[in-house]
Amino acid sequence: MIPANYSLARNMARKVLKQYKIMEVPTDLRKICEGEGLEYMELDDPEAVDGMLMELEDGTRVAMVNKAKAYVRGRFTLAHELGHIFLRHDKRDFYDAEVVREYGEDMPESAKPPWEQEADAFAAELLIPMEQLKKYQVELKNPEKVAGIFQVSRPAMAIAIANFLGSARNFR
Repeated sequence: MIPANYSLARNMARKVLKQYKIMEVPTDLRKICEGEGLEYMELDDPEAVDGMLMELEDGTRVAMVNKAKAYVRGRFTLAHELGHIFLRHDKRDFYDAEVVREYGEDMPESAKPPWEQEADAFAAELLIPMEQLKKYQVELKNPEKVAGIFQVSRPAMAIAIANFLGSARNFR
């Protein structure tokens, strides 16, 4: 199996942000969805999924975030699904959801197929662009506050901050 191309995924996210002229956070996923011809919908159902893309029988493509769940999780899920579109992963690339349910939240990154790892990297860069994170360097000691500004989970922000600080050290 070909390994995940994280650089491609992050660069594609940057390209999408540039294409849609998104220069502020939180990233406007609605703008991207509508630009891609997806109807944006917010669901309020605690029993439903966090977020998803789907195609209706009439061909309408819908992007959905579930407000009844953790909103930041729904945003990441939707950004991840957009990653599959922009990275041109075809439908046969999607892996069995039963595997995910078996592992739950603790699924190791290495257990995910490369296309899922790429979609995660795309989503992370789309929602927490490194260029935007630079503007909040003074706030990085308070990941919870910065996570709120970007509308992402605290764990996602902690990873982004660690990556940001690691890359900043490499430039010194």
